Amino acid sequence: MTEEKYLEERMTKQNPFRVPEGYFDSFADQVMAQLPEREGKPVAKRVALRPWMYAAATLVVAIFSVAVYFTHVAGEEESPQQAYATNVSETYMDEAADYAMIDNTEIYACLAEN
Repeated sequence: MTEEKYLEERMTKQNPFRVPEGYFDSFADQVMAQLPEREGKPVAKRVALRPWMYAAATLVVAIFSVAVYFTHVAGEEESPQQAYATNVSETYMDEAADYAMIDNTEIYACLAEN
């Protein structure tokens, strides 16, 4: 509390700043004169379209969420892409085994050793 009393004694409670007479009378006009000129119509169109843009964005998010949900629920079944990848992988392995002239008995023997 002593610091507050010291500051109050040292500094008076009067405002040391002064505003010139009539400064705020034309302040708004001066600020408006310094602003660049703009057309009001494009801004008004954007403001009028805002609710529609919000609705469209909400609809896109809802559709995306439903699609993700159903792909997750249906993810337990094998999708056509997964079936194709498995088939390509098996085909590649069969071709590699044919190229290396390895038959099933040699593969089984190799696996039995490990």
